[in-house]
Amino acid sequence: MNQSILIVLLIGLSVALMGVLLVFFVSRSRSAVISSQMRNLGSQASKRADSRRQGEGALEYAYKAPQKKRSSSVLTLEKKLKYAQWNLSPLLFRGAELFLSLIALGIVSQYFHLLIQFFSLLTGPLVMRWALNLGVSRRFKAFDADYPQMLLSLVGLLKTGMNPLQALESAAKGLDRGSLVRKEVETMMLRVRYGVPEEKSIGAFGEDIFHPEIELFVQALLLAQRVGGGALSNTLDRLAKQVRKRQYFRLSAQAAVGMQRGSIWFIIAILGALQVYLYFIYPESIMGAMNDPFGWLVWQVGGILIGLGIFWISQVTKMKV
Repeated sequence: MNQSILIVLLIGLSVALMGVLLVFFVSRSRSAVISSQMRNLGSQASKRADSRRQGEGALEYAYKAPQKKRSSSVLTLEKKLKYAQWNLSPLLFRGAELFLSLIALGIVSQYFHLLIQFFSLLTGPLVMRWALNLGVSRRFKAFDADYPQMLLSLVGLLKTGMNPLQALESAAKGLDRGSLVRKEVETMMLRVRYGVPEEKSIGAFGEDIFHPEIELFVQALLLAQRVGGGALSNTLDRLAKQVRKRQYFRLSAQAAVGMQRGSIWFIIAILGALQVYLYFIYPESIMGAMNDPFGWLVWQVGGILIGLGIFWISQVTKMKV
């Protein structure tokens, strides 16, 4: 009776979540963002005109811009969903975590000890956060692969005397069609052509990508648009060198960490191979321990400790460069 109630509960939760996901999964789109920016065009233009009529100089106006752009550095769940391009609200995301945890609990409760059942509740958060972080990292790597090349091309075009936006568009056209950097530049130029102010279009560049150097690039372009000056090419040249150094250090750190993780997985593989060898040579040593209640509990505790060790190593070896 308990099993049937559990099955009915899981089926009901799955149907409810599937219905909610079907309604809200495509709730946001980038075209909606562009259209909202176009609707706010008139009010923003009037605000800028009023501020200039009040006697603010160009340098003071440029100094205030970073304060408007600046936001909290805390990487919240809502920001992660935005960076990963998951069209889900935080509430739906947590609902999916709960759904996966209940499924894991329903399966584990039939075969394993209460301690394992408790840890099975972490299945949903671990799986969903892993997939979310993977999505954020994938977009970061896709952007970072072409970002330095675009900056160097932009620097060369600026030194020839081209307008910053024209040079940026020309530099992006030299990248592959599937490049994320090229898509972001094309989206920015599309906003400009639709009538969105240049400052707001530049400020929205890379807003849905988690990359530390995007803000510096945006602020350099905004200052060049507001106060002019010929130092933009030198600034972007230094930024390109900084991005290159970060890339090199990041790859070196990942290689070192990869060797450590590889050694851990190799040790676990050896332990697993020894267990398989013992099973074929002396099956009673394995099956007897599993059939005995205390021996089965020891097996479960050992599995939990191994899993916690792997999770701890994965957290310790995370490097943010």
